[in-house]
Amino acid sequence: MARQVPRLISLLAASFVFAGCSMDASTISLPSKASGSSFFSLGRPIAYKIGTGFQLTGRVCRRSRTTLLSPPRVRLEHVTSDGVARDVTTAAVGAIYRSSDQACSSYSRHVEWAMAAGESVRACFDRGAPCPTGAPEKAVTASTVKPPTPAPISNR
Repeated sequence: MARQVPRLISLLAASFVFAGCSMDASTISLPSKASGSSFFSLGRPIAYKIGTGFQLTGRVCRRSRTTLLSPPRVRLEHVTSDGVARDVTTAAVGAIYRSSDQACSSYSRHVEWAMAAGESVRACFDRGAPCPTGAPEKAVTASTVKPPTPAPISNR
């Protein structure tokens, strides 16, 4: 009986994978923008049309040799044609373990947003505030140049 439980779990997992592959999903061209940070890049969300909604997926990658913890969530905003965030949701990001030389992780979220012409999706790391509107498409990398050392102060 104990040996049958892992086999049953494997069969259930395989059936979910095959059922997921048979869903009617197609990649659509949805305007999107992402802004990362100086230590983590954030990939633009890719939209898959599933039923009446979308599956938004993307990648988060470590940029440099930092020991900072990876961001836990990505904020996804449905932006109207005049730049206002109409709908907001978050997607969990799997931990990026530096000790195992893992460079990237993924995020994914299903949303039931009705997208009209001229609307887009904006993504950023969730810090409890709206995503920056004028952020560049690609985040600036951390500088490796050390600041100049100040001259000693004399007591004359």
